[in-house]
This record gives sequence, structure tokens and C-alpha cells, in this order.
Amino acid sequence: MTRDLLGRPQHKYALIDCNSFYASCEIVFRPDLEDKPVVVLSNNDGCVIAGNKKAKALGFKMGTPFFKMKSVMQKQEVAVFSSNYALYASLSQRIMALLRQYGSAIEVYSIDEAFLDLTNTEETTGIGTLIRENIKKQTGVPVAVGIGSTKTLAKLANHIAKKDPNFPGVCELRSYQEDIKYIAHWPIDELWGIGRQHCKSLQEHNVFTIGSFMELPEAYIKKKWHAPVWRIYKELQGVRCHSFKERPPAKQGIGTARTFAQPINDWYKLKEIMCGFVASVTEKLRKQHSLTQQISVFVMTDKHREQNHYYASEKITLDVPTDDTAILIKIMTVLLKKVFKAKHNYKKAGVHLMKITPNQSFQQTLNNVHDSNKVEKKFHLLGTLDRINRKYGKNTLVFASQRLSARQPFDMKQENKSQKFTTNINEIAFVR
Repeated sequence: MTRDLLGRPQHKYALIDCNSFYASCEIVFRPDLEDKPVVVLSNNDGCVIAGNKKAKALGFKMGTPFFKMKSVMQKQEVAVFSSNYALYASLSQRIMALLRQYGSAIEVYSIDEAFLDLTNTEETTGIGTLIRENIKKQTGVPVAVGIGSTKTLAKLANHIAKKDPNFPGVCELRSYQEDIKYIAHWPIDELWGIGRQHCKSLQEHNVFTIGSFMELPEAYIKKKWHAPVWRIYKELQGVRCHSFKERPPAKQGIGTARTFAQPINDWYKLKEIMCGFVASVTEKLRKQHSLTQQISVFVMTDKHREQNHYYASEKITLDVPTDDTAILIKIMTVLLKKVFKAKHNYKKAGVHLMKITPNQSFQQTLNNVHDSNKVEKKFHLLGTLDRINRKYGKNTLVFASQRLSARQPFDMKQENKSQKFTTNINEIAFVR
């Protein structure tokens, strides 16, 4: 077995990244758009958040407000879609299920990225090609595969697989020393973990490429930029610093917020929407087997349209951690009453849970010792609620206080939304 500079057995990781994922998902069910520019908009059709290669080639930058580019897009016949997160999540789950067939372990990094452990796999480049072909065949989504002895090398290999014509879709890197001709010329900000501030600092020291970075003395890197950048340096040498995480760490904060298509000044409508937010975040809390001990809410008006802009937030720390939607809805309502002012038109609102702890261990105060039978009944009730909503669709069962938000989620503007081809039986595609 190959060993790294420290004498440890060398691993092999693959980073599979979907190409222009949101746009690719839309093209799967619109093959007539395969060779046309496609963009996807954010909530309320606010700004561009994704685009395929052809859209980017036309100069449409991510984050630009849609209203500024709408007329230009129409002239250039750009296909525009409102975000369809149910479709994207469904295709992501299918892709991750396929990837599990190829590696001994998987670390889902994001909705469109995952690391695979290929340490015990022979002919890894061939496996990378097979992964790419099968995902395209079975889901219609194109992917790039980067393979390396460390996560940093796998990430960089994935970038090269997308950009370098010598590696059409699949690239494998062993170490900087062995693959210097493919690595050295890339800009320093292409490295995983080099953010804006580190990039600026490195460039101030005339480090503009990966090659110039690797020429620096190791001791100088560690002294000047400390452990995070030093670990990148070592990983490029093939020394493993980032461990493989099959289970993502539990989130330390869970929140949801939305910008409304039309401002809201009705207390009951806003309350019911906020109750829907609480139901959403507590479902996520239970999914990761956690409890929360702090909840906060905020509301704000449109600072561009309302003369007296108003923003307010309130939070409360609970005596006992909980994952009970009903309890948190009651607390949220109290907090919302404190920040709600009838004279304002609210454009955005949200709920956030903090001080999150595992549900297996928490300290009950002497004044709040729960009846074990009630706790068990509530545990089974909430578990049943979550299972039904996962099986039959979100908001199949809801609390009465969120009835409006369940039927008219956020009054979002979605003029160009595609169908829920994979999650709604009434919207599946027909072939004639």
C-alpha cells in the first residue's frame, strides 16, 4: 500500500460535483434546452443563483437582481426558471443513492457534492469514469469527478476535471510533487479553504498561484497563516489532515426566514406563517436528534420602500431544552407579539433556534421534572407527525395554528416555476 510523507497508509477520496446543478435539473425535463442558456432564480424571483455554462458565457453573474437583466435575457432567449427546491432535493437524493454503490463510505458535502472513500478500490480513474457515465444515464445530471489522496487534492482534481480539456470530466491527483504540471499554474483562490481574506493576504506576499504557494517554506506558512493554511499545504503534499465524516456534525443553529412577495401587515397572517417556520425548524431539529434551549424571531420592513424602516428581534432562553413544536409555537407567539407593530408592512421575517444539544442528554431543572409517560407519548406523537409528512409530503399534517402557511406557504413570487416532476403524482412528465 502507498504511504504518505508521515508513513501512514495513503487513502483515496473522490469528490463528485454536479455541473450547474439547479440548471441541470431543469434541463433534465426540458431536453430542448440542452444547448441553450438557462438560469435559475432565488426565492421570489429576486436574483440569479445558478446558470449553465452558456448562461455564464453570456455574462450573467450570480447574485445579480433579475429585474436588471430581464429584458436582456428575453432578447438573448435565456430560459428562466423560478427555484424548484423539491425537484432539486429529489434528484440530489437519487444521485447520492447511486454514489453509495461505488465507495466504502460517503460524506454528503452539499446538495450537489459528495466525497467517496475509494481507498479499497482498484483502478480509481476507471471507477470515476463509470460513476460519471452512470449518473448521467440514470438521472440526466452531468457530474465531474476529482480523485486524490486527500480531500484538498480531490477538490482541486474536480476543478481541473471541469476546466482542463486534458481531463474531460475525470481527474486523479496523487500529490503536488507528482502532478506539478497540472497543478502549479492554477490561481491560489481555487484551493479549497482559501477564502477571500487568506487570498488577499497571500497575494500581498506575491503568492498568486498554487505553484508559488508550494514554494514557500513550510515553517513560514505555519507561522504567518497558522494551521488552516498549513493544513492545505500538507494536503497538497499528499498528507491527510481532513478526516472523512460519514455523518455530518449536528447543526448548532437552525433557522428559516423568507422575503414575502407582498408586504404583510395582518397579525394573524404573519403569525400563521411564523408558526409554519417553527414547524419547519423543529422537524429539522428532531431529524438530527437534538433539542433547543433558545429561540429567536425577527421581523423587518422593506428599507427601500418604507420611509421609517423597522427591524426588531426578540429571543428567549428556555429552562429546559425541547423539540416540541407545540411548545415552541407558543413561545414564538409571545416573542412575535413583542416585535409586531400594526403600523408597519413587513417584508421579511424569520425564526432561529440556538443552544442546540443532543436529545440523549440534557439537565432537567428541579422545577421541571417531566412525567415520563407524557414525554414518551409526545415523542411518539411528534415522530408519527414527521413520518407522515415525509411519506405523503410536507404539510400533510399540520398544527392548527399554521393552517394558512400550510396552504399558502409564503405567497412567494414564482412566475417561472417548473413542475414537481419527481415528487408530485399530479405533475409527473407524460411521454406521447
